[in-house]
Amino acid sequence: MKNLIKSQQGELDGVETYLKLAETVNNESDADTFRRLAADEGRHAAVFRQYTKIMLNPKKFQANAVSLLYSIFGKRLLYPIIAGFEYAAIPRYKKMMREYPDVEGVMNDEKRHGDTVKELLFNGEYNDKPLFPYIVFLIAALFVIKKIFTDS
Repeated sequence: MKNLIKSQQGELDGVETYLKLAETVNNESDADTFRRLAADEGRHAAVFRQYTKIMLNPKKFQANAVSLLYSIFGKRLLYPIIAGFEYAAIPRYKKMMREYPDVEGVMNDEKRHGDTVKELLFNGEYNDKPLFPYIVFLIAALFVIKKIFTDS
């Protein structure tokens, strides 16, 4: 039961995360994809709910953290991480589907979700303006300024 509840919560949190990303990203094709993935995650949460019989609420922390990471790192660095989390659910769901057969469809969708997010890297739309290069530049500039003043 513990794994079912954890999976249900994870899928609910995935809904929030994908909806937040849809609001955050800088191109409409990525946003549309994230809205579709959010709908899938909602259906997945319903699969787990039929087993747990528990109504859970999504937590916003993950969604806000991923949105912030998108702003800092952009899609080139963040999307492979998101895809990795989708793929990481597959082995856990594979074990669960022996006892809960409806989880097989969820497991198959997780693979498709990972592939879909990875494919967004190749759609040619890089309208994001990650802060990371500016942060690195600022740190380097501060280091140089400190070096100049401490060596004088």
